[in-house]
Amino acid sequence: MARRQGEVKMRVADVFDLAGGRLPMVPKVVQQLIASFQDDSITMDEVADKVGHDQVLTARVLRLANSAHFGSAGKVGTLHDAVVLLGFDKLRVLVITSGLAGGATSIPGFDMNAFWQRCFEIANTARMLGRLARLDAELAYTCGLLANIGELVLHVAVPDKATQIDRAVAGGAARPATERMLLGVDLTEVGAELARRWNFPDAIQGAIRHQHDPAAAGSPYAVVLGLSLFLVAGFNQDMSEEEMLGRLPGDGLARLGIVPDDLRQAIGALHETSITTDALI
Repeated sequence: MARRQGEVKMRVADVFDLAGGRLPMVPKVVQQLIASFQDDSITMDEVADKVGHDQVLTARVLRLANSAHFGSAGKVGTLHDAVVLLGFDKLRVLVITSGLAGGATSIPGFDMNAFWQRCFEIANTARMLGRLARLDAELAYTCGLLANIGELVLHVAVPDKATQIDRAVAGGAARPATERMLLGVDLTEVGAELARRWNFPDAIQGAIRHQHDPAAAGSPYAVVLGLSLFLVAGFNQDMSEEEMLGRLPGDGLARLGIVPDDLRQAIGALHETSITTDALI
């Protein structure tokens, strides 16, 4: 389908200009915690202190910490309890998840619940692949959580076009290609730019930008994200585990150092993770 004569392609900067002040808001503490993936000096007490200054975020963290997801129902009454029971990595990712999911405002005609469900499916799958690849599993999770954040920005900036794209994707079109055809940019460019504006680490920016072309990034997290997208899409379309084992890109698995036996042992858990509704929504 050819671009109509006279139709002007958008730039990433144009998307953000159109979105104006309606972009998702991320608490400062969440930005700091995501930046801490590059800072080994941060402590659990510092995390609790930073979160404690945000009453809304504190309430969300405590509610989720007491959910069955973390197996600590009724045991977490304070942020100190959360630190003791969950440990640093789980508390950090819980704060990040709470802040990101809670910071997005509703968008007319956009199913925010379904959007975050897809994000969590990708994030949880990325975490599991990160462990198999002996990477930072929580960083992989965060990359997965943010993989589609550009889609959210496009719905804020150009809602009519974004809805048109959604319809095309529901009919079988590839989302990035459709976005580039209709807009001139796609969700990976927009998402990576949002991550840059939020001062997130280069590893996250690169994973978002190159999730559909991991070889261009030279980053294992982009590879993890690409494989996670493949797993989530396949299993949500009822692909069998044996079929998935035969179709997963071998070059990506090799780059991550994931051996076939380990993948075969994990495929059942990956299947369940890819299609399970997350309790954190």
